[in-house]
Amino acid sequence: MKILAVGAHLDDIEIACGGTLAKAIENGHQVKVLIMSKSGYTNKDGKLQRSDEEAVKEGTNALHVLGIQDIEILDFPTKDIPWRSDVVNAIDVCISAYDPDVIFTHHPFDTHQAHAGVSNATVGAARRRNTVFFYEPISPSGRSYVAFRPQLYVDIGSTIEKKVASLREHKSEYNKFGGEDWVEGVHARCGFRGYEIGKKYAEAFEVLRIEMGFGENCVL
Repeated sequence: MKILAVGAHLDDIEIACGGTLAKAIENGHQVKVLIMSKSGYTNKDGKLQRSDEEAVKEGTNALHVLGIQDIEILDFPTKDIPWRSDVVNAIDVCISAYDPDVIFTHHPFDTHQAHAGVSNATVGAARRRNTVFFYEPISPSGRSYVAFRPQLYVDIGSTIEKKVASLREHKSEYNKFGGEDWVEGVHARCGFRGYEIGKKYAEAFEVLRIEMGFGENCVL
């Protein structure tokens, strides 16, 4: 099975579905990630807090911890990735070249404007794809006024430590968002989702579409 995860920034995928992707790789599936920005950023006063070079280095190291080697990083603006034809086209080009069976992307009601833009652009680009999942917004994603609906769960008990280790590779993010308090918050969310399905740790996803088949390469 070929899996494509699309994220606005270097850290989004590790936070929301890193355990799932690591588990897929451990079970012999192919995983590619498409990151829409180099992810450097300035604060509200215009002071540089994370350079593009720093973000790319940290993000690449984090994805390698998960076992992901197929990484494509584009150069849209970190804070302003709109739902627009050029963004849709860039994702469409990747989908056409990679030909994934499953696509993961942001929840469309994430209140981070770049996350919402990437989600809607991915939905547009994936209009002819049959299995698309939204991953759960977790801080520093924006808290939403429309609830995330957990419909698909993946037991990540075997990969939770890889997920946590990948977060710590984002040293600039780690310091900005509270160090171990941030890591523990993500870890606790996985514990809660695991509790909901009678497992130790899990990640949850909302289903846009899913194709059910019965061959050896089917998703379900």
